[in-house]
Amino acid sequence: MRISKILFLLLLLSSGTQTILNAQPFSRTDSLHGSENAYTTCYNVLKYDIRVRVFPDGKAIRGANTISAKILGNETVETIQLDLFSVIQIDSVLFEKKKISFTRDSNIFLVHFPQKLVPGQRFEVKVFFNGIPPEAKHAPWDGGFVWTKDINGNPWVGLACEGMGASCWLPCKDHLNDEPDEGMEMRLIVPEKLIGVSNGKLIAQKSMPDKTKQYHWKVTYPINPYNISINIGNYTHLSDSYTGAKGKLNLDYYVLAHNAYTALTHFAQVNGMLRCFETCFGPYPFWNDGYKLVETPYWGMEHQSCVAYGNNYKNNAWGFDFIIIHESGHEYFGNSLSMTDAAEMWIHESFTTYSETVYMECLYGKEKAFEYLTSQRKNIKNLEPMIGPYGVYYHGRTDNDIYYKGAWVLQTLRETLENDSVFFSFIKELTSKNELRNISTMEIINTCNRVSGKSWEVFFSQYLYHSSLPVVEYRVQQSGDKWQIHYRLRTDTPGLDLPVRFAMGNTLYKVTAGNQWQTLYVMNMDGEKISVDNSRVLVEVLQVF
Repeated sequence: MRISKILFLLLLLSSGTQTILNAQPFSRTDSLHGSENAYTTCYNVLKYDIRVRVFPDGKAIRGANTISAKILGNETVETIQLDLFSVIQIDSVLFEKKKISFTRDSNIFLVHFPQKLVPGQRFEVKVFFNGIPPEAKHAPWDGGFVWTKDINGNPWVGLACEGMGASCWLPCKDHLNDEPDEGMEMRLIVPEKLIGVSNGKLIAQKSMPDKTKQYHWKVTYPINPYNISINIGNYTHLSDSYTGAKGKLNLDYYVLAHNAYTALTHFAQVNGMLRCFETCFGPYPFWNDGYKLVETPYWGMEHQSCVAYGNNYKNNAWGFDFIIIHESGHEYFGNSLSMTDAAEMWIHESFTTYSETVYMECLYGKEKAFEYLTSQRKNIKNLEPMIGPYGVYYHGRTDNDIYYKGAWVLQTLRETLENDSVFFSFIKELTSKNELRNISTMEIINTCNRVSGKSWEVFFSQYLYHSSLPVVEYRVQQSGDKWQIHYRLRTDTPGLDLPVRFAMGNTLYKVTAGNQWQTLYVMNMDGEKISVDNSRVLVEVLQVF
């Protein structure tokens, strides 16, 4: 019998409630940015049509965003909320080609319409803006624009704003659960000797009278605003293709001119990656927009159909380029299947980190992939729950557990299922049934329940909402010619059962441990010690006496 959603929430709150909440103080600005209210839930964004000129010498931008949207609900609307950092100036807001009033409050602004908009009405507002956006000091982690030069002294510009949100430079509805249904267009204007690259397909390019060049890009799928990408440089364009279940997929690579030869060879691994991911997760989700790698002056970022690449064409010790594989994995987990709130960032990072192991398995087999996963285990800190606080602007984690611990949670789920076919059916159903939509943790659990025919609420409660790991407690007693191994699983969430393996020499004894003490009897073998082999599941071990 499945546990209901209400009972699941009660279960989370029944023990260790304080671990669910983060001690980080939140300001009014954090709440305005991260929460929803009547001014945001009253409308749905349909499309962004952006025109922006970038001034590399002045580290400045100037442009306009035409926001197409639709009124939701049953009430008329006179005011909506949009987001934009206060460092960017709003020149004016147009509605039906006329200027209308707006009021600013920290990093948001309220747009006031001259008449009431009725339910179901489609409308457009055009916001003109200019300013000097935040400059990233350590992209992509702190976020903002990156202004630098290549080895030949040419301007080289990048943008990575996942943590900050796109409103650090772009007037938009900067909330994770509202992606423009009809996509986005970008007219990126750059100095004439440079190339401007953004998401989707290149529709046109033209020279402008003021010695600039405009590049028109179009995205036909929903896109999270933080994925909207700006890249400017002395690029060379390389082309390739991948043939998969849906036919031919265009592969485009924009790299600095002096790296063209190296990139052509190094990016050959993309085809094998796409084949592996298509087998395990389904066809590449942004097929009509193509797949693109763009060389950036920072390590990398999962910009939809425009993956940022800055790993200097280096493979890791396992023979692949981590940035290519990880950031491309985000096309499935993060860009196609997306979280609804930053509290659930684990959805993006845990599945994507595990996609690296999946890729290893495609290349070298299951055991080699498990070695790779094991190499990441040392990075797990268990400092705070993987689920963060809801409804606020929150990117203040003190660890990387949503990556490495999250991957190990999935491995533990796989081990507990004891059926790889069911495990990968669960993953593939997630990606196929939730393609191009936002999803919650509860929906992931429900999918796992449905595919496996078992209940997993207790499992996910322990690993997502508590920082501590389950602990296997055991003690050993000699009884004649046998050993008695007494064992149990100590957890924050009652009712969790996990597979545990006891090792005696080269012999393994597999049992299922729960909260109650149980006993395993094994033959006494002189000189052999009994230990717990926790190499396959994410638990701690404690021998008690």
